[in-house]
Amino acid sequence: MKRQHQSIIDKAAVLGGLCGLIRTRDDALEARGLITEIDLELVHHLIIEDAELYPLLMNARDEGVRILGAEAAEGNGGLLIIWIRFRDHWTAQAMLADPLRFAAATEVLMRALSMRVEMEEDSLYPAAEAVARLGTRNAVVP
Repeated sequence: MKRQHQSIIDKAAVLGGLCGLIRTRDDALEARGLITEIDLELVHHLIIEDAELYPLLMNARDEGVRILGAEAAEGNGGLLIIWIRFRDHWTAQAMLADPLRFAAATEVLMRALSMRVEMEEDSLYPAAEAVARLGTRNAVVP
């Protein structure tokens, strides 16, 4: 999961670098290709979290871990909806029509994605590792 994070963040950084440079259809198609690559990884990643990570946390004995898992699952759904709207809206044509707005929207989304990854790596993954190591009945927030 952490390797997926790094790959997603790396691609997002490249997309962020392209945002201010959208001038031609080729530029927009390059950015659109990156969105497609990020989409493939990100959606798969979020599905795995929904199927494995959050249930593990939400079934822990420790109430703090259960709350952490439930809040993270709720936030994950919000992030997925925001991502899908972004992905579906920003076609190559839309980027060319309003490159400044595309750059601003991308910056906001990438910042949110980056913050989410940081939270997962600092809180969720250590909690999940503790639950897995100790079993759902004995795990507490690390």
